Amino acid sequence: MTGPTSATGTDHGDVRIGLLGVNTSHAGAYARILNEREGVPGARIRWVWGGQVRADQPDARTLAATYDIDHVVGEPTQLIGQTDLVLVVDDAGHGQQHVPQARPFVAAGIPAFLDKPMSTNLAEAAMLFRLAAERGVPVTSASALRFAAELARESERIAGLGEISSAVSVGPGEWFHYGVHAVEQLYAVVGPGVEWVQRASWPDRDVAVLGYVDGRPSAVVQTLRDAACGFHLTLYAKNGRHSVAIDDFDAFYTAQLRAVVDMVRTGVPPVPAAETLELLAVLRAGELSAKAGGERVYLSDVRPR
Repeated sequence: MTGPTSATGTDHGDVRIGLLGVNTSHAGAYARILNEREGVPGARIRWVWGGQVRADQPDARTLAATYDIDHVVGEPTQLIGQTDLVLVVDDAGHGQQHVPQARPFVAAGIPAFLDKPMSTNLAEAAMLFRLAAERGVPVTSASALRFAAELARESERIAGLGEISSAVSVGPGEWFHYGVHAVEQLYAVVGPGVEWVQRASWPDRDVAVLGYVDGRPSAVVQTLRDAACGFHLTLYAKNGRHSVAIDDFDAFYTAQLRAVVDMVRTGVPPVPAAETLELLAVLRAGELSAKAGGERVYLSDVRPR
């Protein structure tokens, strides 16, 4: 290991990774890709902190033994000075711990990836990005759906549709914690620029309409808990309609990890901070809209002042 050359990246030697949290399937997926398959050349998880355990997921010592992770630590901050990148995937509170756990690493000049959702608190997320900018440290957060191989393969066909007039993005689960996937796969194709959200919610599903600043495209995001829907995106345009089903989990996790490791080496996050903050604002606006009976909520009213 040649080591970090600055707070914004390393040379092209090995990238030593610390993993925070094992109470999510993402921990095992990342360890398998990085350590067992060596899916990102030169990058490997060397340290793991377990934190809260979950009955359906291996604890830190089991994960370390399974995927040849060198060290298990009792406190997250023991990784400072040992790693070139920290993956913050602790799912306690569905994202509530991500920013508090990442903050000391960013303050110490260590690049960080925060699993989805980055935070349940927009002001907290904005604060971490400000700290990262002050320290010159790359930080990113994204759903792996943004990196789906199916979207990459279909990019030319999607471009051939011409200007997209509307889109429908569908995924499973509840609105904030899993809806981030459906919103992010939409953003991967349509991009940012949402102005307002209207969301209706039922016990088994959510339907949200996203209005863009320029009035187009119109977008509908559905999170379904009563159907085996998987993840898919349908686009409508002047030259036709096209649907993309996303089901290659290994491919999108691998592409995500490669993008994050590239961030360490180049100092450039794969997703701009402003886009991540807008996406979180979409999720928060959707929460408030449903509580208000489906009223339109503007992102400008939920963003930190």
